[in-house]
Amino acid sequence: MLEDLKNTIKHSAVYGLSRVASKALSFVFIPLYTSVYTAESFANINLLETFWQYLFTICLFGFETTIITHCSTETEDGKKKLLYNFFIILLFNCAVFLMLGLTLKQNFSNLILNDSAHSNVIIYCFLICIFESLITIPLSIARLKNKPGLYTLIALSSLFINFFLQIYFVFFKRYDFDFVFIAKFLGPLIVFALSLPLIFANIKANYDKDKIKDILNFSFFWTLYAILGMFLNTVDRYILVEYVSKEQVGIYTLGYSVGSLTNSLIIIPYSLAYTGIFYRKVKEPDAGRYFTKISTYLFFSMILVSLCASLFIPEAIKIFVRNPKLWDAVDTIRIVLFSNCIFAIFYGFIFSFLYKKESKIVTYYTAIALVFNVAGNFIFIRYYGIYAAAVLSAVSYLLLIILLYRKSRNYYFIKLEVNKLILLGLLYIGLTYLSTLFKFNNLFLDLGLKLLLLFVFFVFLFLGKFFEDVELLAIKGALNKYLKINLFKKN
Repeated sequence: MLEDLKNTIKHSAVYGLSRVASKALSFVFIPLYTSVYTAESFANINLLETFWQYLFTICLFGFETTIITHCSTETEDGKKKLLYNFFIILLFNCAVFLMLGLTLKQNFSNLILNDSAHSNVIIYCFLICIFESLITIPLSIARLKNKPGLYTLIALSSLFINFFLQIYFVFFKRYDFDFVFIAKFLGPLIVFALSLPLIFANIKANYDKDKIKDILNFSFFWTLYAILGMFLNTVDRYILVEYVSKEQVGIYTLGYSVGSLTNSLIIIPYSLAYTGIFYRKVKEPDAGRYFTKISTYLFFSMILVSLCASLFIPEAIKIFVRNPKLWDAVDTIRIVLFSNCIFAIFYGFIFSFLYKKESKIVTYYTAIALVFNVAGNFIFIRYYGIYAAAVLSAVSYLLLIILLYRKSRNYYFIKLEVNKLILLGLLYIGLTYLSTLFKFNNLFLDLGLKLLLLFVFFVFLFLGKFFEDVELLAIKGALNKYLKINLFKKN
């Protein structure tokens, strides 16, 4: 099983390269945006970023997941036929969205920004969603062929085209924030055009009415889940607009952007790698234990990275964010980091439902969590502002996980090590809180305290018997191997 864990980590690392690069570049853009644009313009960028992601979720129609769940068990010829149907449906969706954008750009500009002067940027948001949807086809082909290197090449190509165009438009030319979104759609547009030979080599014309019906049925509920999930993740900032200043919204959106670091570093790479591994592993005798342990270590990784980020974020934010008015995002970032840790548990057992191609249950319980979140935001934001929104995100995710985990017993049940997950969560909360109680003007004392808290984290894991004997032996073996190679290597 340890080899399976290593394989999962290796694939996650390769798939994660593009996501890590994306997040790293987003940190480059934070000081760029905050030095060139006002806090209000920065808030507009974040609101429009959320808007195009909603559009993308609807236009894509859940195909990133549906393609893998439906094609993984097919023959090579069957995969090509199914991919053809996916491609045709996606082209139709994109055509519809283009017409919607051209027709309703003024309406959306008023709705999102309370200003009709930015209707052009609404069109750019629609173009981003269209071409980001279309490059899902070559990316899915790479995943089906188990070629994480190809996946990374496609994703990084789009990312770096976008990056260099933004540097040119914003840093050198100092254009308005509209050009941020022009760069964002030109990247995937160019990569999609270059990927057309790969797409045509891996599709085979075949209209299959029954397959399309099955695809649309699964995708409808999965898309509905994705939309509800995005609402759950972002609706609070639209409620905040009614109760707090635009500057506070800017602080909150910055907190969410930075706090979502762990999503790009861990969750998304893990989900991309794990999908293919799950379908290869599910029928093996030790599958249950593997799925349980990988869920535990996913949460462990999230907590560890989040704790490190939480301890060092007060200094880091002053380096990356040039506008001092936005430095108050530190506490929001810490809460959002923990919120995303909770949501990572979701990925530990979501395949209980995907394996049975059951997307309705996930959609239903996400709707319940969303209603809870919206109601809570309307009640508490007026009293506690952005902190209420951040805490309610974490509580809503916890509610969703409890409901789904209980229901998953009726499907392909993946057991979670609940006591270990609780231990990790309590350690994050406790150690993060302790770090706020001590302030040193001496850099070395401050660094020493943070390293001490990280040491305490591992001590409590050991005392709480988080690691099994076989895991401790594996860790010891890895450390011995590392030490022999690096410290005791003979000349």
